[in-house]
Amino acid sequence: MKTAIVIEHVSIEVESNFDNFTFHLEKALGVLTPSTLHALGAAPASMVSYLNSTSDETSLMLFNVLVQDDLTRKENPRKIKQYHIGNPTIMLRMIENHPGAGLYIPIHLLVYEKFNGKAIVEYDLPSSSFAQFYNSKIFSDSITLENMLIKLIRIADEGNHDVVPE
Repeated sequence: MKTAIVIEHVSIEVESNFDNFTFHLEKALGVLTPSTLHALGAAPASMVSYLNSTSDETSLMLFNVLVQDDLTRKENPRKIKQYHIGNPTIMLRMIENHPGAGLYIPIHLLVYEKFNGKAIVEYDLPSSSFAQFYNSKIFSDSITLENMLIKLIRIADEGNHDVVPE
């Protein structure tokens, strides 16, 4: 079965430059470092325990960062990062309501540098992706994720006057 859906896409030029924005974004999310993984023994049970202890229903967590700088031409280098972010509690609830929701979480947030040095932030509105499931609980959670994402972007951009540590 095929279903056509309408996805609303957001593209924002923030005040910050790429390095400041991504630094503050990662700082606000918290990063699961290799040393933390090593300390936990990277066992599934310890990972679940760690994720539950560092996340609540009001915060987003960083699951992965894809650095795409190497995909740009050497004569026109661009800084590009794709973040996979979400909230484990909300994600689990959404998947329990409809397994197909797992295709759209975690949320993908793309940040890239314009030629003027400013950062562009792009993402698809979660509510438009999840509307296809016609499930009020999933839709409500998608709005919550949207609001959390908007807040996160504001927090990361408000740090635009700070200097990024070398």
